[in-house]
Amino acid sequence: MKSLKIILSICLALFMFLGVAQIANAQDEARGEAIQLYNSAQELAGNNEFQDAIDMYREALEVSRENDLEDIIELVEERLPRVYARRASNAYRQYQSERTLSSVNDAIEYFQLSREAAEEFNDTQVAQQATAAIPQLYYIRSVLQFRQNNLEDAMDDLDMAIELNPNYATAYYQKGIVQKQMTPENVDEFMQWYDRAIEVAQQVNDNRTLENARNGARDELIYRAVNLADERRFSDAIELLNRVENYDSNSYEAHFRLAEVYNERGNWSSAEEHARRSLDLHTGGVADKAKMYFELGTALKGQGEIEAACSAFENARYGDFTEPANHELQFELKCEGHSPTGR
Repeated sequence: MKSLKIILSICLALFMFLGVAQIANAQDEARGEAIQLYNSAQELAGNNEFQDAIDMYREALEVSRENDLEDIIELVEERLPRVYARRASNAYRQYQSERTLSSVNDAIEYFQLSREAAEEFNDTQVAQQATAAIPQLYYIRSVLQFRQNNLEDAMDDLDMAIELNPNYATAYYQKGIVQKQMTPENVDEFMQWYDRAIEVAQQVNDNRTLENARNGARDELIYRAVNLADERRFSDAIELLNRVENYDSNSYEAHFRLAEVYNERGNWSSAEEHARRSLDLHTGGVADKAKMYFELGTALKGQGEIEAACSAFENARYGDFTEPANHELQFELKCEGHSPTGR
């Protein structure tokens, strides 16, 4: 009986040894397979064959997880998000080369997948890069859509960019540009986005967008005011020109246009005020100021200040204003000592 127990113990030990050996052999085979898959993935990634590389890395990860190969798991989980990021960056470079909707669509898709992979494998750096890039890519696509007159699509992309980054001042400014094209007669409809761009740009210290939005709002208001004045809608023109102060308090052009409108309405004192303010703000030479002096002369003439008007019209005798200024001096005001010679 004792001999039988000894034999059974020996057999059990032998079976255990063989089992452990089989497990070890199986794990060695799995390790070899995982390493081979990992090396193949590395080679594919080096050749920019990103999708095949990603598939191969994931196969290596699956084999490693099934066999508790922690060192290889760690290598793959570190490498995979970077490959996703490289593919996304490569797609962006492709967009920069092609500048097409198709190429920017690829870049958006790959950065989104890059962010998902970064979240899956806890890669903070890759996640941050993708999170920063995606709103910018939606903005880029919106500009392409706008240029192709796909206005609704352009606005949708800007809404997405702002949803992802509420502090994206440039996207608000672009919304103003798109909205202006969509509803050109509704000034308040698009000006609200210029205002929002200015507000956000101030909050985030985006000085470039701040300047662009302010200048864009100013120029748009002046342009529309001039058109309204041509239609003799003087009250509407004055309302828009007065709003320019909110965006550029030193706009000589706005004051010059106000002088024009007030002269047209016969409001000589207001025309004089704005003509003088325009001259004070303008930093160019005398030839550039001819149009402002002409409006000043007209306002002074309307108030019966003949001597001052003569002086203003003398200063207006440059370029296109030479002939009309001479006419005022010689035939309208009959200014003393006037010589009808242009400058």
